Amino acid sequence: MPIGVTAILLALGAALAYGASDFIGGRAATRAHFALVTSVGAGTALVIALAAAPVVGGVLAAAPLGWGVLSGLGSGLGTLFLYRGLARARVAVVAPTSGVLAAALPAGLAVILGERPAPLTVLGLLLALPAVWFISGGATVSADQGRPSGVGDGVLAGFGFGLLFLAVDQAGDNAGLWPLTAGQATAFALVTVVAWRSPRSPAMVEPPVADRAWWPLAVATGALGSAATLLFYASTTTGLLTIAAVLTSLYPAATIVLARLILDERISARQGVGLALAGCAVVLITLG
Repeated sequence: MPIGVTAILLALGAALAYGASDFIGGRAATRAHFALVTSVGAGTALVIALAAAPVVGGVLAAAPLGWGVLSGLGSGLGTLFLYRGLARARVAVVAPTSGVLAAALPAGLAVILGERPAPLTVLGLLLALPAVWFISGGATVSADQGRPSGVGDGVLAGFGFGLLFLAVDQAGDNAGLWPLTAGQATAFALVTVVAWRSPRSPAMVEPPVADRAWWPLAVATGALGSAATLLFYASTTTGLLTIAAVLTSLYPAATIVLARLILDERISARQGVGLALAGCAVVLITLG
């Protein structure tokens, strides 16, 4: 299988895993506070990374570990701002804003640093960015006019995830999974500290149906998130960051499809357009 196709498949696998993780995490957050779900998920991802890193091996070096820590800061901050936005603001604004920026920032920087995708690939990447927006629902107006728009949370989350993608790529592959382990440890520490020190605002009130059933869902969220990060890392080591970042940012498509299949949620016309654009983008990127 050509290296380019392998990188595309790995990035799409990362998008599928991230999307499934978000879907399951959303279900868990209906049974327990989202901060607890996020903390348990991050802890699960850390355990997986600690178990896998010695098996894979690699050279421990300061620079890759530093990039790993930076990726953890991006992951932790991105997750916190994303979930804060989803809890208190307009989901249809927070999600697409974060997704587009998570794709555009590392891809744009990669081009500045010298990556030159083929013309068909560039066209596919340009189609993928609005696809993320439409898949997430677009910036529709919320019926609850008393809630904040969520643009700020979406922008901060997008910067966080963009930093995650960029730092994972910069860590390289000589250090194996140790940079990812450092990132998972950093994200777990950050999320846990913020979760326990946050004031009990109205957005922090426990859901009325809280029960123990959220634990396995939270663990599954962490396992899928860890798998997604590993797949993205593998994609960047076999292909271009521009392609890996944009394709991975199509993860809302997986969330929407799972919601349609499992919860029988309707796919809107806007989301249908986004899914169609995403399919065209993948074809063009593959042909390129």
